[in-house]
This record gives sequence, C-alpha cells and structure tokens, in this order.
Amino acid sequence: MWLQSYLVQGDARPWWAFFADALFAHHIPKDCKVKDISLRINPFLQHWKPNKRALPPELKAMLSVATKYGLRPEGLAFARTTLRRMPMWDHCLTDPVVIRRLAAKSAVTTCLKKKHGLLTVGDFEAFAARMDSPAHCPALTCACNICEEMITQERCTNPHRCLERAKAIMNALPPKWDPRCEHPEDYEEEQMNEQLTLGIKDGRVFDRTITTHGGVGNIFRIFTDGHPTYNGVLDMRLLCDGSAELTVATDGLCLRNGERSAAAGAGVFVGANDARNKSVRLPNTLLQSNQTGEAVATYLASSDMDP
Repeated sequence: MWLQSYLVQGDARPWWAFFADALFAHHIPKDCKVKDISLRINPFLQHWKPNKRALPPELKAMLSVATKYGLRPEGLAFARTTLRRMPMWDHCLTDPVVIRRLAAKSAVTTCLKKKHGLLTVGDFEAFAARMDSPAHCPALTCACNICEEMITQERCTNPHRCLERAKAIMNALPPKWDPRCEHPEDYEEEQMNEQLTLGIKDGRVFDRTITTHGGVGNIFRIFTDGHPTYNGVLDMRLLCDGSAELTVATDGLCLRNGERSAAAGAGVFVGANDARNKSVRLPNTLLQSNQTGEAVATYLASSDMDP
C-alpha cells in the first residue's frame, strides 16, 4: 500500500510522498548522473536511483518491494495527457546514454531549465512546437515574433538553439511514449461505434480499447518479467471493408496444465474441410497454459481470417 500510495500523482497524493521525493533526491550515490537536485523528480520515472543505505527503513523497504515484484512503467498504450505529465529530464524510457548526452550541463540546457522552465514531456513538446511556425527561421538571427518574445520575455540569448535542443530531447522518446505520434486513442472511440454491427445478427462490438488513461501512477505494473518491452505504437485500427459475416470457433488446451511439463496448443475452426482451419503448438517461449492457448487461438482467428 505504501508503494501504491507513493506512485499516486496530483491532488490525491499523500503528504508523506513529497517528503519521500525530497529524501530520494538528496540521498544519491556519488556516481549519480543527474547532478541538479531540482531535476531528480522520481526514481521510478527517471533513470537515476537513490542510495538505499542512506534512507529510512520504511523507504528502503518500499524500494525493495518495488524491485521484488518487478514494478516498472509498462502497458500497451497511454493517453497523451498521461505521457505529457512525465518528467522529460532523464526520462526512464529513453536511452540513458542519449538523454544524458543531450541534457549534459551547458549554456543551452541551463537556459532550458532556468529561463524556459522546462520540466515535463508536455513542457518540451509545447516548447519545441514553436519551431513549426512558418515565420520561424532556423538561424540565430531569426526575428520572428516567437524568437523576439523568447529574447525579451524569457531572456533567451539563442532561441533557435534552445528550440533545436528541446526537439532533440523529445526525439529521444520511443514512439509509444512520445505524445507527438499517432496513438490508439486517436481512433478507439470511433471503433466502438455500435453502427459497425448493423446487419449482423446478435452482433456486438468487441472492446478493443487498450489505452491507459489517468495519472502517471497508472502507467505502472507489477509482476513484470524484466525483459525489454515493445515501445513502438501498436496499430489497433479495424479494416472495415464491408466483408461478409464470418463465424469462427476458437479454443486452447493444455496437457498437464500447471505442471513443469505442461504443453499447450491452440485451434481455429471455420468449417468442415475449410483450408482456414488450423491448430498450432505453442512455442516454449510462451507460458504453457489453457489461458495462453485460448488467447493465441483468438489472435490467430482475428489476424489471419479473410472472409
């Protein structure tokens, strides 16, 4: 419960979590790459990690629980509002070498931090988008309204250089974590339209929504296996071509289910002697269980069937 409460963001966050943030940010190993304490926001959302030995027992135990149960940001897709709330500096889903090279102490990064006040992904996205103005010229001498405003109001000495660096830092994000990319939330609501079932007897729209909404705390999962995850954008769009209705039966089974020697399979049945019928043995890289077999069968039916 302590760990779950700590991950909550916004008005519902408990007061002690802010003290935990301060203690984490203060107690760091000597080789911590994020030198600016104001940029050490959250060790679960960034690459840096606190020095556990210097922490109170309660916080030390909380970090141990997170490690034990494989806590990490993971999911199929996330809402842009959620992605934009994550800290951009030392973002945990970027390549640490790349993001730290781009964020290394210099005149431009100091300007981004101190004068432009950039902190979150949303801050960087909005700032870098200024480059898209038709009036902007990619040069130090640009006299567009945007650059003039940055010079006079934000005291920036080289607006284009700051804009370029902000965009480069944004480009370090994998597509799934980049709010500028197309995401399933762009078309999920349209695909839940009941009009899609017109003319189909007892037809129902299958809920294909995979987007996680809400605060940043909702991006975390436990019991993860530690293996790298796919950080590209999943394409969940339906191909509505007016094809005829097709009824398909699917099933999965597992011999010796629950045992170390379990062996699972999946089957798809369209009709007697139909060439699209298939049965497969699940590879050893997948969990051998009835549930996995059923999921694979459903996947085969939905991805390979052509009415």
